[in-house]
Amino acid sequence: MPMYEYRCQQCGAKYEQLRRMSEADTNLECPLCGSRNVRREVSACAIGGSSSSSKSGGGCAPRGGFS
Repeated sequence: MPMYEYRCQQCGAKYEQLRRMSEADTNLECPLCGSRNVRREVSACAIGGSSSSSKSGGGCAPRGGFS
């Protein structure tokens, strides 16, 4: 299951949840204030893997960014 980031439009709280892709935007509720006015945020990807220069588990961009 993917991890999604959400932001409450009422209190501004930002939180993450593991949810099925088919349920990413259904039955959302802020864990802080209980508001149902919650939107999914665009988040950076975190793809697992390894490289010869780093054993940290990989990521979206190589160390030092793109040239």
